[in-house]
Amino acid sequence: MPISFDTLQTILNHGFDAVIDVRSPAEFAEVHIPGATNLPALDNAQRAEVGTIYKQVGPFDARKIGAGMVVRNVANHIDGPLAQKDGAWRPLIYCWRGGQGPACFAPFCPR
Repeated sequence: MPISFDTLQTILNHGFDAVIDVRSPAEFAEVHIPGATNLPALDNAQRAEVGTIYKQVGPFDARKIGAGMVVRNVANHIDGPLAQKDGAWRPLIYCWRGGQGPACFAPFCPR
């Protein structure tokens, strides 16, 4: 379920166990919520590949190919850095894409 925050202070006082940014490492490096961890849905090369397919072939093909990449990357995050988290763990997951493209599967996309 989407959550809205009106100010940076309300984001920083979120009350969740962790803040996870699912954007590419390059996007994360540019700007991110303080204290956030980067677990990208698409890495930099994948993001560029999906963007090229989007422009050269079309949105449907880009989303289909990107979705497969996202699913594999999320599985790697679950098997790796998130493996020891239990059912009580409450992360705040965000991207900053506003619902565009396969990278935005998060329940929180601030605008």
